Amino acid sequence: MLRTRVITAVILLIVLLVVLLYGGEIGWNLFVLTVLVGAFWEWARLGLFEPAKAVVYAVAGGALCVLIERSLNLQIQAFPLLALASVFWVAFAPWCLRNVSVGILANKSIHGLVGFVLIAAAGLALVITKTYGIVFLLSTIAICFAADIFAYFFGKTFGKRKLAPRISPGKSWEGAIGGAFSVVALSWIVVLLAGTYPELKNTWQAMAFDRWHPIVFTFWLVVLSAYSVVGDLFESMLKRRAGLKDSSQLLPGHGGVLDRIDAQLPVLPLAILLVSAIVA
Repeated sequence: MLRTRVITAVILLIVLLVVLLYGGEIGWNLFVLTVLVGAFWEWARLGLFEPAKAVVYAVAGGALCVLIERSLNLQIQAFPLLALASVFWVAFAPWCLRNVSVGILANKSIHGLVGFVLIAAAGLALVITKTYGIVFLLSTIAICFAADIFAYFFGKTFGKRKLAPRISPGKSWEGAIGGAFSVVALSWIVVLLAGTYPELKNTWQAMAFDRWHPIVFTFWLVVLSAYSVVGDLFESMLKRRAGLKDSSQLLPGHGGVLDRIDAQLPVLPLAILLVSAIVA
């Protein structure tokens, strides 16, 4: 199992580096589209769609994303979709987690519509981040990775109080708080080093710091860390409802695409909004 997990991770890392360094805009967009189609298919499975309908949903979702990307000025016109997804994560997802209920998502049509908004928004956010440069892209997605990695270690070391025992028994309040603290600390280190290392001025952290008061900047970092946990828990709840351990086996040793990007779904749209000229 570990060998399979490592091999898959190495292959994915190589593909990502090749796409980022040599793929250009088209290569990156095709990579994102591939991820989105896989995520759409898995979302349909979590919604208990029939196999054939899950495939149709995935293809249709991918096609609509291509249409949106080709038709709109994403820097401006994608704003409503990003905002709508953020409203879902801020207002509806916490209610679902608190009540351990999918609510209106039990309706397959609504489940499908919501899935398109959430996954498409994250995908379009990925496309937008690439336009700011590779450093900006990597520093944005690193927020979730840092929150997740440090939450794991803090949870293993200090975890006592369960965060959501009915959804994900392994998560603790201490882990979540430790993850948020680490994101704040690392982000401030990046901001402080940006004065010495000019390339760090192109990070999400440096750009967000330029747009917000330091206290507000720190607040948003905590919010992003918190919602990375919300995304993770929300997908876990959907998997439990569907009776699945993983969203799929598309990534051997790692589960599915959604298992790898669940925390990014709420974070990416909000992160882009926070550095957008429209909001800041």
